Amino acid sequence: MEFEVRLLGDIRVVAGASTVTGADLPGPIGRHLLTRLVIDPFPISRARLIDDIWGGKAPRSVDSVLNATLSRLRSALDKLELDGRELISSSGGSVNFNRPTDTIVDVELAHHHIDFALRDLRAGDRREAARRASISYAISRRPLLIGIEREWLDIERDRMHHVERRSLTLLADISLSSSDFDMAVQLGRELVRIAPYDERAHRNLMNALRASGNPSGAAKVERDFTERLDTDLGVAPSPDFFVPLTSSS
Repeated sequence: MEFEVRLLGDIRVVAGASTVTGADLPGPIGRHLLTRLVIDPFPISRARLIDDIWGGKAPRSVDSVLNATLSRLRSALDKLELDGRELISSSGGSVNFNRPTDTIVDVELAHHHIDFALRDLRAGDRREAARRASISYAISRRPLLIGIEREWLDIERDRMHHVERRSLTLLADISLSSSDFDMAVQLGRELVRIAPYDERAHRNLMNALRASGNPSGAAKVERDFTERLDTDLGVAPSPDFFVPLTSSS
């Protein structure tokens, strides 16, 4: 039976024809708890869970709250026609999400596809590389637990942001090398939007604009980036930034 967990965007747990959504889970703490358990393939100590979920502001009865939330979480997952107590087990002071065989987790799927996309590109298969990078981008651009701020979530969001940048970069590079200059410009603009201090991204956007017959647009990107670095960081671009590229690199 297919078992899929989607943590990015709207939370969903899918087992065959059955689905549990974020609305079925026991509130924000239940969604947070499920995400924390699924994203780590190993048992997590209760102390670590409490720290990650409540961030040093745990209620006095936090053990009771954690137990109650786990119980309600298991009950929600029972709707999948699986035993919630087997999916989420507690033993020796630790809690573990026991993944069924061949479980798919979207966070991991995004990493998988961009890694294989780069392998496909090195092998000369640009079409498959673009397909995988598109999947990775579509997944990684979705938000993770909107409205909740915790240190462990910042780390996971940074990892997804990195995947998003890698995916966009690869797609833009493929578009440019395939002479699809309009798409290269579109993807390049999105990349510099999410990575405003990335010199390589700006250089490649400038290259795409020049290739598409828009040198004035390339000059504006150069000016804006130079001014942003100076104003925000007090630095200048490297000398190579001002050298027109003949191909993406």
